[in-house]
Amino acid sequence: MNCERLKDKVAIITGGGRGIGFSIAAKFIAEGAKVIVADILEDGEAITSKLGEKSDYYKIDLRKSADIFTMADTVYNKYGHIDVLVNCAGIARPVPTLKLTEEVLNEVIDINMKAPLFCCQAVGKYMRKQGGGSIVNISSGNSKMINVGRTPYGITKGAVNLLTQQLGAEWAMYNIKVNAIAPGWIRTEMVERPLKSGILDEKKILSVSPIGRFGKVEEIANLACFLSCEESDYIVGQVIFADGGWSMGIMPDGLNYIRENDTED
Repeated sequence: MNCERLKDKVAIITGGGRGIGFSIAAKFIAEGAKVIVADILEDGEAITSKLGEKSDYYKIDLRKSADIFTMADTVYNKYGHIDVLVNCAGIARPVPTLKLTEEVLNEVIDINMKAPLFCCQAVGKYMRKQGGGSIVNISSGNSKMINVGRTPYGITKGAVNLLTQQLGAEWAMYNIKVNAIAPGWIRTEMVERPLKSGILDEKKILSVSPIGRFGKVEEIANLACFLSCEESDYIVGQVIFADGGWSMGIMPDGLNYIRENDTED
């Protein structure tokens, strides 16, 4: 249900060109926001065509901190306010830790850790100036549940959680609300590729999921909208694991005991 909870708000969504970010952009627009999709993808016109007239595209390489501050200045000067920031851009680069190179590590750190920090800085100064705003950082269930071969991804998403808590504590006095979402197994391109190649096993993944299914991008978008609107104003510095219960840590196939023994009398 759309209630225009973000009516007339201006939102920047990094990584909004596809996957979870695109779904968040679509949800925000449906709720009345003007959305700036900040992404490195070349097909910006196609993305805004899908999202509609309440979207703009800002092509940016988030590895360049100076460009992040220029983006914030440009958006603020054009619209006069920035009400919401969603840090969704991220990369994984799976590799065994013994084969991890400094080049790969730096790339993941630049996108997953440094970019959210600098985006928060760049937009935060305007939010403070205008009297408040909402920031939603997209973390990952891998910040809690270990997925081997993803050391750079896991440690940078853990850093996003700590950044969220740090800024949540520091910036609440400025009426800037900072929270994070840690998605579980969501059917995005990042997950579909290893599923199709056989690197991931759908049956094994779902065997440790109490809800017994993958998540939908729309479910993450709905939560991002809630954390961005006034309904969540008393939620500060929290990392919400939207993962169907995955992070509770049940044993593989552990639910079979319930299925076999919890029968009706």
